Amino acid sequence: MNWKLILRNRNRLTPREAASQRRVYIFVVCLVCSAIFWLFIKLSYDTQAVFETEVVFYQFPEGYTGVAQSDSVISFTLESTGIRLIVARFFLPKDLMRFDAGTLPQLKRNDNRYFYLSKNALLEGINYSLEGRARVTDVYPDTVFLQLSPVTEKRLPVSLNASISFERRFDLYGEITINPDSVLVRGPKNVLDTLSAIYTEKWEASGLRKSTDQRLSIQLPKGVPSVTTDKEEVLVRVPVEEFTEASKELPVTIVCPDNLPSQDVRLFPATVRVHYLVAFSDYQAVSEKMFHATVTCPQAISDSDGRLNVRLETYPSFVDILYYRPEYVEYIILE
Repeated sequence: MNWKLILRNRNRLTPREAASQRRVYIFVVCLVCSAIFWLFIKLSYDTQAVFETEVVFYQFPEGYTGVAQSDSVISFTLESTGIRLIVARFFLPKDLMRFDAGTLPQLKRNDNRYFYLSKNALLEGINYSLEGRARVTDVYPDTVFLQLSPVTEKRLPVSLNASISFERRFDLYGEITINPDSVLVRGPKNVLDTLSAIYTEKWEASGLRKSTDQRLSIQLPKGVPSVTTDKEEVLVRVPVEEFTEASKELPVTIVCPDNLPSQDVRLFPATVRVHYLVAFSDYQAVSEKMFHATVTCPQAISDSDGRLNVRLETYPSFVDILYYRPEYVEYIILE
């Protein structure tokens, strides 16, 4: 049989080749139908398959919360027809193993309180959720333990987890605020004792050129589902302003001990120019009186090399100092 006939254009075939092509088509269709019938027959037989699902507890007794679970995932074997097992693989209920902790038997070990699920309880829970569509033949592990601990409360500050950058000439104006700046955290005492802050979700912002408000979710500690907070999100405000460079010329003040006369010292130069960044909204508010540049009088310095180091003692809190020149001044002492 020439299989290449399937791919050839029918208009280019001879009558004999066209008849052969039809026979090939009929053979392929029969082959596919046979395979489908065979598959359905096989899938109608009973077989077994292993599944996994998560065990979830809820409705803890008042004043308690879960702190440790011996197993969070269990595996179980289902027996049914192949087609039903395939359907179960894709459509198994997500809440298959949810148990009300308050209805479970409990025991005490070394002053710790435990709830537990026996093998029979696990089997009954799975069978009930499957509603008779399959039969559970085995489950592992055969017992799941849940340790409880008294719930405590602790107020913790909220810390921002963010990467923020600004467009050229723009920068942070003031401080980033978080509202609320703290949250009430509830959970086991041994867990809360290890926490010093609660973080927000990661936030990345680039090229900011105006003040921005952003709502961020609270990020709970990973692997500790029993920890909760009274707030699920916070509002973060990033104040942004456009900045410009400015400068002021300042006199340099000589600072001397009381027993040394500063009036006998002459500085060269006697002024410095300080360069700074300031927001446009604060540009007019800056004056020379807000800055204070000083040097220590040479009589109080044992190893002076003829120059004095200039220090910028005070400046406005709302400006960023870029640099000042000169950083050193020369001097002479008058006799």
